[in-house]
Amino acid sequence: MRTRWFDRPLETIAMLWHVERTDGIALGFAAHDRDLTRAHVVYHAAPGMLPSAIEMDDGFDPLDMDIGGVMSHRLIRADDLDSGRWDHAAVRIGLTDWVRPEEAVLWFWHGHLGAVSMHGQSFSAELRGRKARLDEPYAPVTSPSCRATFCGPGCGLSRASHERIVELASAGEDGLLFGGLDAADAGSHVHGSLRWISGPNAGLGGPVIAQYDVALLVDARLAAIPQPGDRALLIQGCDKSLTTCAGRFGNAANFRGEPHLPGNDLLTRFATF
Repeated sequence: MRTRWFDRPLETIAMLWHVERTDGIALGFAAHDRDLTRAHVVYHAAPGMLPSAIEMDDGFDPLDMDIGGVMSHRLIRADDLDSGRWDHAAVRIGLTDWVRPEEAVLWFWHGHLGAVSMHGQSFSAELRGRKARLDEPYAPVTSPSCRATFCGPGCGLSRASHERIVELASAGEDGLLFGGLDAADAGSHVHGSLRWISGPNAGLGGPVIAQYDVALLVDARLAAIPQPGDRALLIQGCDKSLTTCAGRFGNAANFRGEPHLPGNDLLTRFATF
């Protein structure tokens, strides 16, 4: 049965927001004065959460908009916004009839959150639609280093074989010290990544940028200082060079780069004999 919209003199339409954050948390909000449940998902009342004017066309130009609201809802907290939990979250926007819950939701916009900023007790964020992907480069740019994400598409290596769960022993100025990690193990995770799976920072993480003996330095926005006993998922790193790809991982056949292609400094090089 097809749902007919805006067919009555007095409409009972509410806007729904379905948000999936990068830390794995999914949240629902409704521009209504009470909670609504649709398809077993609770959309919490957030009447002050409204977008800018929604414009849609059949062209290829990205049509972005903004969303703003007050951080009065318990699910929208300043520390979560500041730690980056909402950055690049997937968003769906739809309409529902709040007096006819049996009817399907009309989802009319899909995209993700862009930059999120705070102003006192209010927040604002940029909404980027799917057509924004058309702005991405179509053809890859040549480079001496590998363009593939380690253990991602094009790499060919299994992520499960290059990740491990570790427990934090201590956190200091030199970095994070994890139990069961020696200097060689720590070195293999430089250029890799870390993602906390327990504690107040669960879901957050960032790249491993350096090693100090057995300690690792991670570039990440955190909600709190990590505590001993917190667990994290560590993924090994690759410096994206052909030497590392072939010698350490035996994966030269999947190397996505041009290490022997002359660069734009070819004419300025000094001859060597």
